Amino acid sequence: MKVVIFNVGAALSAYVETDNKKIVIDLGKSSDFSPVNDFLLPLFKKRGEEKYSGDKYYLSQVFISHPHQDHISDLSDLDEHFYIDLYTTPNDLTIGADAHRKNVNWDLVDDPDSADVKKVKEVYKGRQLPLRVSLPTKMTLGYMYPGDVEGNETLINESYTNNISLVLYIHAGYKILFAADVQKEGMKQLLEDDKELKKKISQGVDFLVCPHHGLRSSFSTELFDAMKDGKTKKLNIVSEKSATDDKRNVDSRYSSTDYCEGDNNLSTEENIVCQRKTSQGHIFIDDDGTVTVESDIKKIIDKF
Repeated sequence: MKVVIFNVGAALSAYVETDNKKIVIDLGKSSDFSPVNDFLLPLFKKRGEEKYSGDKYYLSQVFISHPHQDHISDLSDLDEHFYIDLYTTPNDLTIGADAHRKNVNWDLVDDPDSADVKKVKEVYKGRQLPLRVSLPTKMTLGYMYPGDVEGNETLINESYTNNISLVLYIHAGYKILFAADVQKEGMKQLLEDDKELKKKISQGVDFLVCPHHGLRSSFSTELFDAMKDGKTKKLNIVSEKSATDDKRNVDSRYSSTDYCEGDNNLSTEENIVCQRKTSQGHIFIDDDGTVTVESDIKKIIDKF
């Protein structure tokens, strides 16, 4: 498995290749970096990948964890150039008795009339969208139904849109957890409700892509309590940008050995490295779990 978590400022986007699957996880972009135009298209062109449908390249799966602009702003460009085999996102396609629990209430989503949010719905228009994974033997999806979040005063006040996020655990060689933007109380409730996700996490988390960009308001002790040994084994990864605004400060516990063993190639006997931020560069994890932080995306393209 190869993974890259892009430097897209206070947004999130990542790309995973494992078992011949090509998977995009969220699609935030920054003013100077587009995951689609600066990584995916150059990578596929360099490889000489054949077009799959019309003039589009093939992707096995695209996860949009939740409809916030910092996770979806590059979706239009992706849809223009790529065919998505399985598109997985909170949606409003359920019919029948459970529809009120499973469907997104767009009136509660932040900025529902934005072009980016409309694009999320446009891409899944006409599709059947069970929330599933393209590699069920090595991927586990966790989430709370939007209706359950809506019906919980604590969770809806914390953030309806963040707490309906899809969480993804991939166990293919090493184990990596993408915690999306689930907030503190939301993570506590998710782990109480989703026994399968909690069971997987208890088997260990090597790499954690920290919830809600590592902000203090979303640090979850319950998440670490659920992990084997109560901490990540290798590294906590924070998608963030440098800021003076105290509200955007990253929780210092992510860089503490109390919450990460630091068993990675970046650590030395004198300096145990428990955290890396995407503001330091694009973070690449190779098949053997070796971590590289690169400002030059071309060097990461060469690693794929």
